[in-house]
Amino acid sequence: MEKRIDGLTEFLTQTLAIYEQAQLIDSDMDKNELVPLERLQELFDSRQETIEALAEQVTSEWAADEQAIIAKIQQTEIQLQPLMQTVHEQFAAQMARLGQARKVSGQYAGAYRQPTSGGSFIDQRK
Repeated sequence: MEKRIDGLTEFLTQTLAIYEQAQLIDSDMDKNELVPLERLQELFDSRQETIEALAEQVTSEWAADEQAIIAKIQQTEIQLQPLMQTVHEQFAAQMARLGQARKVSGQYAGAYRQPTSGGSFIDQRK
């Protein structure tokens, strides 16, 4: 049971760290640097490992002190959801802009431009 409390406490700490990191991310993805975004991904990865470890330990009902930690986690998750929704929407918008830019630049390519071969050599002799 002590191991579960430690796991839940670690999970709460990781969730709070994710919340703090998500607050540092600007809603305009062009203004963000790569380091905070990578740090956010690392925090999510480590939290996933904690979730998997906790899933193996759950065998019975949660004790009162464990339920108090779970309530704090739930409150933090409620605050975290809008932040992560904004980040997700901004990533999707940025990916759409990149796709549009690629499509437009392809339309204006020169008539004699060879198609890209992905780094491989294509022999064009006949």
